[in-house]
Amino acid sequence: MADSAPIDFPVLKIINEARSTYGLRHQDFDRYQSHCSTKVHHLRRKLGLTQVAGKQKKYTKKDVTSMTITGSKHLQLVLFDTERAWAQSQHIQSTLSQSTNPATTKHHLLKRLSRSILRAAHLVSLVESLASRISPNQRAQTIAYHLVLQGQLAFTKQSHSQGLDTLSVAWVLLNDVANNAPAATDEALTNEMIDDVEPMLRFCAYSLQLDTSKGVAPTAQIIATDQLKHRFVPGYADLIEQVKKEAGQSEREKLDLSWRGNQIECRSPELVEVMLKVHSAIKTLQDGLVKRSKRKQKKKAAGEATSSEVNRAKKDAIGARRISTFDKALSVMSDAEGIARQAVEDNKIVLSKSHSPRFEASSSPLQLAHSYIVYQLLSVRTLRDVLLIKESSSKLAARETKMHRKEQDFIERTNGRNVHKANQKICKRRKKVYPSLIKIYNGIIYSLEQVRDLEDVERDGQLATKVEAQIAFVRASRCLYLSRTYALINEFASALALNARAKLYAREARSTLSTLDDEDMDHVDEIDFLAESLPLRESHFAALDASLNQDYDRFANDWFNATGGRIHEPEDLPVGAMSLEASSGTASKALKKRKISRKKKVPFYDIAFSYVTAYDMDEIARRAGLLGPVEEGVTSPTADAMDQGEAEEAEEEEEMEEEEEEKPVKAKKSGWGFGSLFGRR
Repeated sequence: MADSAPIDFPVLKIINEARSTYGLRHQDFDRYQSHCSTKVHHLRRKLGLTQVAGKQKKYTKKDVTSMTITGSKHLQLVLFDTERAWAQSQHIQSTLSQSTNPATTKHHLLKRLSRSILRAAHLVSLVESLASRISPNQRAQTIAYHLVLQGQLAFTKQSHSQGLDTLSVAWVLLNDVANNAPAATDEALTNEMIDDVEPMLRFCAYSLQLDTSKGVAPTAQIIATDQLKHRFVPGYADLIEQVKKEAGQSEREKLDLSWRGNQIECRSPELVEVMLKVHSAIKTLQDGLVKRSKRKQKKKAAGEATSSEVNRAKKDAIGARRISTFDKALSVMSDAEGIARQAVEDNKIVLSKSHSPRFEASSSPLQLAHSYIVYQLLSVRTLRDVLLIKESSSKLAARETKMHRKEQDFIERTNGRNVHKANQKICKRRKKVYPSLIKIYNGIIYSLEQVRDLEDVERDGQLATKVEAQIAFVRASRCLYLSRTYALINEFASALALNARAKLYAREARSTLSTLDDEDMDHVDEIDFLAESLPLRESHFAALDASLNQDYDRFANDWFNATGGRIHEPEDLPVGAMSLEASSGTASKALKKRKISRKKKVPFYDIAFSYVTAYDMDEIARRAGLLGPVEEGVTSPTADAMDQGEAEEAEEEEEMEEEEEEKPVKAKKSGWGFGSLFGRR
């Protein structure tokens, strides 16, 4: 019964995991060869197939046969033996360009590659002998793996005709397996092998002067005729029919993602796996948003709801259960972003070592997938933060209403309590809540700035403009709460300045949003949580402007009341001292009547005035001989004004001295007090 049990032997998955983990992510073939040797040794010891039992016994070769196979471990032994020879051949090939290599290096390379093909052929024969216990899809993968190694040997030998035939059949077989893969991960594994085949196939076709301008697919389908398929893979049609039948029995998991009109291709198995998780998390959040919108529409159609229904709707919209859903989605997306970023970095490292067409072609899809994951991560985080702000604001408003109601009831019952007691409690509560809201707004701004700096977002002008408008709107909201926080501590000047800054940000957001095209405003992506969290409709701007204007009036009134609620009366103000005519006789008399001490003026030198009016130009001209003699009784008006001002100032000084002299002088105390004995006054 044990011999008839099915065997799970996914060749491409085992190879991909081993190569990605042990060196080939950075093209380190020596490390991968060492791992394969260790793996073979470990499997032989575990299966009891060690080659030498002891030093005294004769060497007997212990190979894997169809009669000794009891599970997938025997097949893995042959597979890693094949991979060990292949890794050694690739390591030798990477050193061919060195001038110190001996002439037999190329021969050694072909010998190790031929060794890997022999072991792969043995693996195919074992799998075919266990056809009843291994699935058709896994058998097709094993045959394709063998064909790829054969094509690589022909390509290395520069047998382009043979390589074209072998690689064309391998490409068609892998394409059929990918189209009928039971899961998206299996499809990605097959696509990764196809990416390894295509550069060699394209070069072989180019060497034979075949047209490859339309891609490799048409060439491979033309070359791989039914006769050629049957020659390389006996029973090819029956095998593909079994693969299709197996795929039809299971529901295939599809991964179809697009972002801003760009199709996201995931050909890396690791990336496909995390993208499936991200897609599942996003779908869960999207379903929650759809249910919420349907609930709102039903309530609008039904009319007014009861208070219990309203409270239940609030709990469903912003409750802890929904926040936990966001936290789970963010955790999944954070892990996916790390894997995608690592894939992009690994691809750059490989490109720096060798300009492989496969890695050059996968650079752009990897970057797009990483940008998509980061965009969704930051969008969900922004939506979560907006919900937290709404939740905190609604709780604060409900608590303030409750405090006002309780205080009013208490005052009506007792008539002996300060009516401002509730306002003091509310201010104390706001001092705790507002700084938390400001921190959340800081996180939203940071997330939006990261979205703006994404390379794919910068290329999309409409999306970049929309994000800039959202940043300005959030900054305006942040300044709104920041101004309220400053007003709570009676810093009204700073509060009014922040209020004005918030108005500037709101105006900037509105003007930036007006530059968007109508098509982009109406464009709805399949999944866009950023637009859901910050839709920036006209109603939002109107509400923000109303709050800013209301706060401005309140801050101004509070500042007015904080200064005592009064201003100086006109007769109390020193108008004469502030007048431009303070040096005139009228101002001087007013100062004398009010007995306001007049400080000595600081000299001010006005060059233009001094040159024009301070000097007697006629006298200077007369002395220079430009004018005739002037009568002694005639003086210039400027000199008269100066003499009159000096006389008035002298009179004022004399009067002030007289007043000081008239003040009574306090007599010194006399007697036998201790002050006269021990000290002076």
